[in-house]
Amino acid sequence: LLRKAFDVDEIDLLNYYLADSDYDIVVTHPIFYPFTHKNPLLFCERLGQLERIREQAPVLVGFEVTDSDKIADYCVEIVNSFYDAVIVPSTFSCRVMYNSGVRKPCYVVPHGIHPELLKADPDKAEMRNYDLRYAYETKRNLKRYYVLFFLWHSGWRKGADIVADAMKIVQSKRPDVVLVIKCVNPVEPFLKYFRGLKTILVRGWLTWNELALLYRLADVSVCPSRGGGFELNALESIAMGVPTIAHAYGCFADYSRFLITAKADYGTKVIPDNHIHIGKGWTVDANALAEKIIDIIDNYEEYKAKFEKYAEEVRKIYNWERIGDLLINMFSKLIKKR
Repeated sequence: LLRKAFDVDEIDLLNYYLADSDYDIVVTHPIFYPFTHKNPLLFCERLGQLERIREQAPVLVGFEVTDSDKIADYCVEIVNSFYDAVIVPSTFSCRVMYNSGVRKPCYVVPHGIHPELLKADPDKAEMRNYDLRYAYETKRNLKRYYVLFFLWHSGWRKGADIVADAMKIVQSKRPDVVLVIKCVNPVEPFLKYFRGLKTILVRGWLTWNELALLYRLADVSVCPSRGGGFELNALESIAMGVPTIAHAYGCFADYSRFLITAKADYGTKVIPDNHIHIGKGWTVDANALAEKIIDIIDNYEEYKAKFEKYAEEVRKIYNWERIGDLLINMFSKLIKKR
C-alpha cells in the first residue's frame, strides 16, 4: 500500500548496516524488542545498532504496541532519544506512551482486516489441515456449538486460564458446546488448563480459505485478554460475523461498540517479569464470560443477525486501503518537516 506513494525497501533490522543512507524516512517495526535486552551487555550492543540506524535516518519512526498500562522507563528514554515519532494501533497504547513519559508525537493507526481474508471463500477451503477437517466433520455430524479461542502465544496475557474456568461452567450446563483452540505450538504450556474439557486443537498455519472456514465454524469467539495493543483476532472475528466477547477496556475500547463485553476487574500484572511492558491490565470474570457464552448460544439467531451488521461496518472502517492512506499522509507530513 505504501508503494502507491513511495519507493519502499524492506530490510531486516539485523542487516540494516547494508542499507544505503539516502532514505527520506526510516521506519522500524517494532521498537523495543530488537533494541533492548535484560542482559546489560546485549542491551548495549543492540542500542549501538539503533544508534547506527539513527545516524543514517533523517526521520526515524517506529511501530510499537503497549501490552499493559505502563512501559519501562528505559524504553521511554529510547523513544525520546532516538525517534521522531511512534505509531501505535490503539488509543489505549497512545495514552500509555504519553502517561509513561514519551514526549515524541504518538499517532494511532489501527490494524486492518487483511484483504485476502475478506475475499477468502470457506467453501473452497483445502482442508489439508487435519485438525480443521476434524472440526468441520465433528460439527457437521454431531451438531456441536463451537467457542473459538486463539492461543498463539502469551497464554496468561491472552486469558487462557479465564477461558478454561468459563468453559468448565459452560460445558456443565451445555454439554453440546466444544472449545476450539487455535494454536501453533503443540506443546503450548497453557494447554494444561484445558485438561478435562471438550476441546479441539487446530494447530499449524492455515490458508486464507481455511481461516475463513474456521471463523464460519465458530458460533462464539472469546478474547478475554488482560492486555494487548489491539488484539486483531477479536476484530477479525467481528469482521467475519462471529459473535465476539471481550471486555470494554484497554485496546478494546476503540471498537467495544462492536463487542459483547463481559465484566472485568483492573489490577492484574499483564506479563509477569517482562522488562518492557511492566504495567497492569484487566481480568475478565470467568462466571460473567460463561453467562455471555450461554446467552449467545441460547439466542444465537438474534446475535448472529446483529454481528452480520457489525461485520459490514468493521470491514469499512478497518480495511487496509483506508489505513494505507493514513500512513501515506502521516509519512508525507513527517518527511516535509525534516
